[in-house]
Amino acid sequence: MNKVFRSFLMMAVVMILCGTGLNAQRAIFVEESFADEDFDLSNSELPSWEIIQGGPGKDGIPSLTDPHFTSARSDKWLTEEDLVIGVTRNGVTKAYPIRVLNYHEIINDDFKGERVAITYSPLCGSAMAYRTEAHEQTWELAVSGLLYNNNALYFDRETESLWSQTLGRAVAGPVAGAQLDLLPTTLTTWGEWQERHPETLLLAEETGYTRNYDVDAYAYYGTTDRLMFPMNASDDRLQLKERIVGVQVDGVYKAYPYAVLEKAENQITLDMVNGQEVSIEFVATAQAAYVTDLEGNPLPSASMYWFSWSAAHPGTEVYSIPEGATSLSMSVGD
Repeated sequence: MNKVFRSFLMMAVVMILCGTGLNAQRAIFVEESFADEDFDLSNSELPSWEIIQGGPGKDGIPSLTDPHFTSARSDKWLTEEDLVIGVTRNGVTKAYPIRVLNYHEIINDDFKGERVAITYSPLCGSAMAYRTEAHEQTWELAVSGLLYNNNALYFDRETESLWSQTLGRAVAGPVAGAQLDLLPTTLTTWGEWQERHPETLLLAEETGYTRNYDVDAYAYYGTTDRLMFPMNASDDRLQLKERIVGVQVDGVYKAYPYAVLEKAENQITLDMVNGQEVSIEFVATAQAAYVTDLEGNPLPSASMYWFSWSAAHPGTEVYSIPEGATSLSMSVGD
């Protein structure tokens, strides 16, 4: 029996017998496919026995490449409350509905000749975009079906190396160690994004796949404190699924809880991360965080559940408003 499958099966059985709160349907291994049958894990920086199948196998969740877009004014298939990942790059502004990303997770796209991957891992609520060009190499990302700490592992079609979504790094395979550049994004509502960017393009509902994008298979999951699969560590400074926006500056990581950002004076938070001045505008009605420098230039950031950010960056700082200080005060975090 394959070692990855055997290890995970034993873990699932133990968790069921010990009553850890994961119910049987989420702890049972749902598809008999094996992590190291499709991918070479011999040089994996992650423990191979903790890489598990999340259900559909390789390409079982189809990524999208160069999909069609429509103008915000001409396409009315979204409601004002629908969540989108908003991206502006090279003078082009686009919105990617979570309705679609729940079913595809990766959209390989082009911003005036620059290749970018828009990614969303539903189990982690993690919205991230990466520049997929580096050192004269371009990677097209796809869904491997594998997970590590509930977060998606992707693969590139050029070398079939495995990539961590939260790390933006190849963690196994021929290009292990290669790093992608994280780009500025905002997880917000379609109404808020369209009001801020009336010129925005919108991903078309017609993707070439037969999917019912009106059904959110993860709606209940987002309301509970339960996770779908085991974690190898947890950080109890925040609740598992408390939403944060994470910022990284030259190896220093900091998480900003939405619940704290919402309390800021005028909903503007000013901070310093490893010498970089940071300004975060929080839009409470859309539960959206816009991260910029003090001149208003967007900074790379990622919105996700706390458990996923802290698992990927165990030394992360956490922003809090110092006792007795105004919400615009600088904080060194925890």
